[in-house]
Amino acid sequence: MKNKVILFLPIILGLLAAVGPRTIFAVCPAGEMKMRCYDTAQWELVVGVVYVLAGIGLFLTKSDKLRIALIALQTVLGLVVLLIPTVLVGVCSSPMMHCASVTRPALFVIGVLQIVTGLVSLYFETSKSLAGRKLKVS
Repeated sequence: MKNKVILFLPIILGLLAAVGPRTIFAVCPAGEMKMRCYDTAQWELVVGVVYVLAGIGLFLTKSDKLRIALIALQTVLGLVVLLIPTVLVGVCSSPMMHCASVTRPALFVIGVLQIVTGLVSLYFETSKSLAGRKLKVS
């Protein structure tokens, strides 16, 4: 991508997924009994950090194949960010809890934005990669 500003969006989304469940849209605090929302925050931290590292890798690499692989990884990780609070781990079952009313929707939106960003980036990166090749007609 020629425009480096576009590359900041995935890093920001990855940081939101990693740090958000602990700060901005915090899950329930871990007391004596750790609830599912606490585990969701733990998993989102791991996935968000990997997502950010893939975004940093996009800055550092010039290889088209590696860039496509990193963007595809980010798209899959966006799906994981979306699935962790909804299907894989979940949050508290009470709709009155902060994690159910704020954290889950916020992570859902972040996951969808990561998927859309990844798919758009993947489209542009593959079209750029294919445009650089000449089609041989025998």
